[in-house]
Amino acid sequence: MSNFSKRAIWMAVNSGHGDRLVQISREHASLAKRLIEDGKQLSEVEITELKAQIDQLRIERDLILTKFEEGVRH
Repeated sequence: MSNFSKRAIWMAVNSGHGDRLVQISREHASLAKRLIEDGKQLSEVEITELKAQIDQLRIERDLILTKFEEGVRH
């Protein structure tokens, strides 16, 4: 997990990226919930796909937050 300052997160959420960050959070929570609740009924392929989607969401989130973290440091 990446560590971002509260200020960078606040700045990102209150920027033009805020709606996308909220959407990423919702999608991530939905996918994680599915893994937890339905994990035993899912195939290995489905589990791998869900985890890959979560990883992609994390990467996108981190790319957005990194822009603001760099601004905080300078």
